[in-house]
Amino acid sequence: MPTRSMRRLTVFILGLCLSAPSLAGAGSIVFSDFGAILDTVDAFRSAIGGANNGNAAGPFTTGRREINWDGGGANAQPLVNMPKDLFLNNRGAFYEPAATTFSISGQAAPNDATLARFGNINSTYPNTFTSFSSPRIFAPTNSIVTEQLFFQPGSNKNIPAVTTAFGAVFTDVDRARTTSIEYFGANNKSLGKFFVPPANNGLSFLGVKFDGGELISRVSITTGDTVLGPNDGGAVDVVAMDDFIYAEPKSAAAAGAPEPGTLLLLGGGLVGLLWTGRSVRLTLPS
Repeated sequence: MPTRSMRRLTVFILGLCLSAPSLAGAGSIVFSDFGAILDTVDAFRSAIGGANNGNAAGPFTTGRREINWDGGGANAQPLVNMPKDLFLNNRGAFYEPAATTFSISGQAAPNDATLARFGNINSTYPNTFTSFSSPRIFAPTNSIVTEQLFFQPGSNKNIPAVTTAFGAVFTDVDRARTTSIEYFGANNKSLGKFFVPPANNGLSFLGVKFDGGELISRVSITTGDTVLGPNDGGAVDVVAMDDFIYAEPKSAAAAGAPEPGTLLLLGGGLVGLLWTGRSVRLTLPS
């Protein structure tokens, strides 16, 4: 029987093998786990560094933001059409696609289990899904794709932002290479697509920290292969999510990204060198 540490090492290696980063390369550090995931989630938090900046206006030089979906108090009703800017000004998160409906499950009340874990959608879901930070969870409800865009907290979408790390908790991932997070840079090019490890009726975690200068402006999350509604099992893999954790979003300038004009000048210079037949050697960071 493999020990807990052996299993984690195996999961980490599998996470790397199942990933398909197009640009991330050695700049990506993958945190991947299933089952009892708290220590891996805490390791991801530590890798980001600093405190949870909560709802304070940014930017901060260090720290992170977290969304656990658990507001609303006792007996909270399901939020069946969450405003896409609900966490925009206080956490720097905006959700797309525009046509997608996002929902937050309710909090179980005495004699009303339909409030818990999307029991309002399917009465079996409170037994299918579990929560990481009890009691509420989150999911798209007419799609399997969730996109999060980053803005500077406190700017109310006026200042687009980038981050260096993003991770999420998933509940009831049944199949490998189905549920995933894809990371995109400010130029909208993919930094890599990484797959979430399965944990039937349990919890999974996937987080990626980029340390090679890559900056994330958007993530695209695919949850399972079926929109919430039918019973889970067999050919149907329905997946929901819990906590989102990401490094403090900052404007591109504050994050140290080159201005677009600088990139154009660099590109023009390289073209000129090639045109004149001269060679250039670029030294990339190790």
